[in-house]
Amino acid sequence: MMKNTRKVIVFPTVADPSVEDVLTEFLKDQQRRLRTRTYHRYEEVIDLLRHCLNGYGYHDLDNSSEVALYEKLYFQKNLEFCFIFGPDKILPSLGNFLNYFMIRKVMASEALLQATGTVVKKLIKWLEDRGYVDREQALRSTRIASEAARELPAAERLARLLYEYAQHHAPRYWTSELDDYFTIEKVSAGVLLLSGAGSSGLVEVRVPKEITDHCRVGWQVNLLLGKTRNGWCILETGNVYPS
Repeated sequence: MMKNTRKVIVFPTVADPSVEDVLTEFLKDQQRRLRTRTYHRYEEVIDLLRHCLNGYGYHDLDNSSEVALYEKLYFQKNLEFCFIFGPDKILPSLGNFLNYFMIRKVMASEALLQATGTVVKKLIKWLEDRGYVDREQALRSTRIASEAARELPAAERLARLLYEYAQHHAPRYWTSELDDYFTIEKVSAGVLLLSGAGSSGLVEVRVPKEITDHCRVGWQVNLLLGKTRNGWCILETGNVYPS
């Protein structure tokens, strides 16, 4: 008699605990030890992480069965990502949360960006201590969070300085414009060498040394430049994106 060698495929189900359960548990633990003002900042950061996971977490799903589960429960049961999947889905999304969501989707202050790195590092340690993630995952994610804690506030500070400079020093006349996402290729005192993402090529822009002191090679800056007889000048500014 031939044995039935067909494999049984186990379809994934709703996780227990879910991401929502774990984030709620984390906040309860922090509330016991933090002052009210600090705790509210933790709440704010975790709520933003929750929004990011619900909106973009499905992009990091590992396999087609997880995608099928998400689509079924999201579209048929109106269940969000954080109620479907478990805490193993948190760390893979942290890079997207820190380096995309917090910059491009949130009008975050320098103080909030600084706090985000602190809260995320605390969350990673907490997840490891409770066995939700292993040591290697925690170390890798902590490196990402530590870098973000340094670079995100610095990028917001540069964006503020560029905006203030453009508001007070934009030229009155110019002959042509460049509107692009520019990568900082070289920084020297008072001078930036930028390359456009479109067809802008390399352009040199003179700004105060206070601004170039905050610039980093590889960062991307959204700028509208105007060509004057003294070279390219900043007309309007947008966000700054760390590399």
